[in-house]
Amino acid sequence: MTQNQPNNPHEKERLERARRSESLFQARLLVDASHEEVGKAALDYTKAKFNILSGAPTVAFTRSITNAEIPSTGLGKINFIGGEPPLMLVVVKGDFDVSSLATARFRDLKPRTQTKYIVYIFDLRAGIPCLTSTGATGEYFRRVLNDASLPDR
Repeated sequence: MTQNQPNNPHEKERLERARRSESLFQARLLVDASHEEVGKAALDYTKAKFNILSGAPTVAFTRSITNAEIPSTGLGKINFIGGEPPLMLVVVKGDFDVSSLATARFRDLKPRTQTKYIVYIFDLRAGIPCLTSTGATGEYFRRVLNDASLPDR
Protein backbone atom coordinates (compact mmCIF):
# COMPACT_ATOMS: atom_id res chain seq x y z
CA MET A 1 0.00 0.00 0.00
CA THR A 2 1.40 3.41 -0.93
CA GLN A 3 0.88 6.54 1.05
CA ASN A 4 -1.04 9.28 -0.74
CA GLN A 5 0.65 12.63 -1.09
CA PRO A 6 -1.46 15.55 0.12
CA ASN A 7 -3.16 17.65 -2.58
CA ASN A 8 -3.48 20.71 -0.36
CA PRO A 9 -0.59 23.12 -1.13
CA HIS A 10 -0.47 24.28 2.50
CA GLU A 11 -0.13 20.67 3.66
CA LYS A 12 2.67 20.07 1.14
CA GLU A 13 4.43 23.21 2.40
CA ARG A 14 4.03 22.07 6.01
CA LEU A 15 5.48 18.63 5.23
CA GLU A 16 8.43 20.16 3.34
CA ARG A 17 9.10 22.52 6.23
CA ALA A 18 9.01 19.56 8.65
CA ARG A 19 11.53 17.63 6.53
CA ARG A 20 13.81 20.67 6.29
CA SER A 21 13.47 21.30 10.01
CA GLU A 22 14.57 17.78 10.91
CA SER A 23 17.67 18.02 8.73
CA LEU A 24 18.75 21.54 9.80
CA PHE A 25 17.94 21.69 13.49
CA GLN A 26 18.26 19.17 16.28
CA ALA A 27 17.14 20.27 19.75
CA ARG A 28 19.84 19.62 22.33
CA LEU A 29 20.60 20.53 25.90
CA LEU A 30 22.00 24.09 25.99
CA VAL A 31 22.26 24.64 29.76
CA ASP A 32 26.07 24.86 29.69
CA ALA A 33 26.27 26.43 26.22
CA SER A 34 27.90 29.81 25.65
CA HIS A 35 25.98 32.78 24.25
CA GLU A 36 27.62 32.05 20.88
CA GLU A 37 26.48 28.42 20.93
CA VAL A 38 22.90 29.40 21.77
CA GLY A 39 23.08 32.01 19.00
CA LYS A 40 24.19 29.30 16.56
CA ALA A 41 21.27 27.13 17.69
CA ALA A 42 18.93 30.09 17.07
CA LEU A 43 20.35 30.53 13.56
CA ASP A 44 19.93 26.81 12.83
CA TYR A 45 16.37 26.93 14.18
CA THR A 46 15.60 29.99 12.04
CA LYS A 47 16.95 28.33 8.89
CA ALA A 48 14.92 25.21 9.64
CA LYS A 49 11.62 26.94 10.42
CA PHE A 50 11.50 29.99 8.14
CA ASN A 51 12.30 30.91 4.56
CA ILE A 52 15.33 33.17 4.22
CA LEU A 53 14.47 35.65 1.47
CA SER A 54 17.98 37.04 0.97
CA GLY A 55 21.41 37.06 2.56
CA ALA A 56 22.54 35.13 5.61
CA PRO A 57 20.88 35.76 8.98
CA THR A 58 23.03 36.92 11.88
CA VAL A 59 22.69 37.02 15.64
CA ALA A 60 22.19 40.65 16.67
CA PHE A 61 21.91 40.13 20.42
CA THR A 62 21.91 37.46 23.16
CA ARG A 63 21.47 37.67 26.89
CA SER A 64 20.32 35.51 29.75
CA ILE A 65 16.83 36.32 30.99
CA THR A 66 14.59 35.12 33.78
CA ASN A 67 10.91 34.34 33.49
CA ALA A 68 10.16 37.22 35.87
CA GLU A 69 11.86 39.65 33.42
CA ILE A 70 9.92 38.56 30.34
CA PRO A 71 6.68 40.52 30.97
CA SER A 72 8.64 43.78 31.33
CA THR A 73 10.04 43.28 27.81
CA GLY A 74 6.55 43.38 26.33
CA LEU A 75 7.10 39.99 24.71
CA GLY A 76 4.37 38.30 26.74
CA LYS A 77 4.33 35.86 29.60
CA ILE A 78 5.39 32.23 29.82
CA ASN A 79 3.98 29.79 32.33
CA PHE A 80 6.12 26.80 33.18
CA ILE A 81 4.86 23.65 34.82
CA GLY A 82 7.35 22.77 37.49
CA GLY A 83 10.58 24.68 37.87
CA GLU A 84 11.66 27.50 35.61
CA PRO A 85 14.33 26.43 33.13
CA PRO A 86 17.37 28.59 32.40
CA LEU A 87 16.42 30.97 29.57
CA MET A 88 18.25 33.01 26.96
CA LEU A 89 16.89 35.79 24.78
CA VAL A 90 18.25 35.79 21.21
CA VAL A 91 17.58 38.36 18.48
CA VAL A 92 18.24 37.18 14.91
CA LYS A 93 18.52 39.71 12.08
CA GLY A 94 17.89 38.88 8.42
CA ASP A 95 15.31 38.95 5.66
CA PHE A 96 12.65 36.38 6.57
CA ASP A 97 9.32 35.08 5.37
CA VAL A 98 7.57 34.14 8.60
CA SER A 99 4.19 33.28 7.08
CA SER A 100 4.58 29.81 8.62
CA LEU A 101 3.75 31.47 11.97
CA ALA A 102 0.29 32.37 10.66
CA THR A 103 -2.49 29.97 11.47
CA ALA A 104 -4.04 28.06 8.57
CA ARG A 105 -7.12 30.27 8.89
CA PHE A 106 -5.15 33.42 7.99
CA ARG A 107 -2.62 32.09 5.45
CA ASP A 108 -4.84 32.86 2.46
CA LEU A 109 -5.40 36.42 3.66
CA LYS A 110 -1.71 37.26 3.93
CA PRO A 111 0.41 34.94 1.77
CA ARG A 112 3.78 36.33 2.87
CA THR A 113 4.78 37.98 6.10
CA GLN A 114 8.19 39.54 5.75
CA THR A 115 10.25 40.61 8.75
CA LYS A 116 13.79 41.66 9.54
CA TYR A 117 14.02 40.47 13.16
CA ILE A 118 13.03 37.32 15.00
CA VAL A 119 13.29 37.22 18.79
CA TYR A 120 13.44 33.94 20.64
CA ILE A 121 13.38 33.05 24.31
CA PHE A 122 15.24 29.74 24.36
CA ASP A 123 14.49 27.15 27.02
CA LEU A 124 18.06 25.94 27.53
CA ARG A 125 16.99 22.61 29.01
CA ALA A 126 14.73 21.74 26.06
CA GLY A 127 17.08 23.34 23.53
CA ILE A 128 14.23 25.07 21.67
CA PRO A 129 12.44 28.40 21.83
CA CYS A 130 9.51 28.65 24.21
CA LEU A 131 8.58 32.06 22.77
CA THR A 132 9.01 33.55 19.29
CA SER A 133 8.25 37.12 18.24
CA THR A 134 8.95 39.07 15.06
CA GLY A 135 9.50 42.68 14.04
CA ALA A 136 9.97 44.56 10.79
CA THR A 137 12.71 46.74 12.31
CA GLY A 138 14.96 46.51 15.33
CA GLU A 139 13.54 49.72 16.76
CA TYR A 140 10.69 47.91 18.52
CA PHE A 141 12.99 45.39 20.18
CA ARG A 142 15.55 48.07 21.01
CA ARG A 143 12.87 49.98 22.92
CA VAL A 144 11.17 46.91 24.43
CA LEU A 145 14.43 45.39 25.63
CA ASN A 146 15.83 48.79 26.61
CA ASP A 147 19.09 47.95 24.86
CA ALA A 148 20.76 50.62 22.76
CA SER A 149 23.16 48.04 21.28
CA LEU A 150 20.36 46.61 19.12
CA PRO A 151 20.39 48.11 15.63
CA ASP A 152 17.36 50.19 14.72
CA ARG A 153 17.21 49.05 11.09
